[in-house]
Amino acid sequence: MTSAAPHPAVVALRRRQRAGAVNRRVGWVLLPVMVAATPVHYLPGGRSPLEGVLVVLVVGLNTTHLALSVYVFGFVRPRRTLKVFHIYFGYALGVVIWASQTNLDNEPLHTYLTVVMFLGIGVHLLLGARYAARRRAA
Repeated sequence: MTSAAPHPAVVALRRRQRAGAVNRRVGWVLLPVMVAATPVHYLPGGRSPLEGVLVVLVVGLNTTHLALSVYVFGFVRPRRTLKVFHIYFGYALGVVIWASQTNLDNEPLHTYLTVVMFLGIGVHLLLGARYAARRRAA
């Protein structure tokens, strides 16, 4: 006797859950790369090849993180909940990261965007830690 295949909705849910786990790992890889890219940009002596590599990594990882987030969460109906705020705040933060990392020669805009980016990352991390604790408790 063969077992029945899981319902397509169950398969889709599991796929989104796996994508969510991968997405969190991508975010944790993105963070130190972004932290490293910032001081490298401000080192004296002009642009280095390392800065170019780090910027490409930041933009690529940020794009992957944002795309996986949209896949996992989609564009949820706006509601006054912390979860919905966290989702849309993350989407907006992804745009700020792109803007910061693609305006390296546009000072002082780049510096302002970098400050906003790191403040946003702090908020995003705090909210993410809250939901990580909830996942562990469940």
